[in-house]
Amino acid sequence: LMDGKIYLTPSLNYLQDYTKDKKKLAQEFESMLIKELLKEGFKPLIKGKGFQHQMYYDLFLENLSRHLAQSGGIGMAKLILSSIKDDKS
Repeated sequence: LMDGKIYLTPSLNYLQDYTKDKKKLAQEFESMLIKELLKEGFKPLIKGKGFQHQMYYDLFLENLSRHLAQSGGIGMAKLILSSIKDDKS
């Protein structure tokens, strides 16, 4: 809720929506990778905190990683998309 948006849980057809668009799928994968990297960096801040703090940081990192991936990320999505295009050629 940091930017005034409310994030809802994924719909039942969540996977179908992402598998239709390969760019979205690659960005979602990159987002998960970035989140795992950020989790390691935030471990010292989360250590010893209660469930609410851990949940807050998890949601924060999830939304941050999605935003980073959609803004260009670390190049993993581009690499995945280029390898998919190379396989079909």
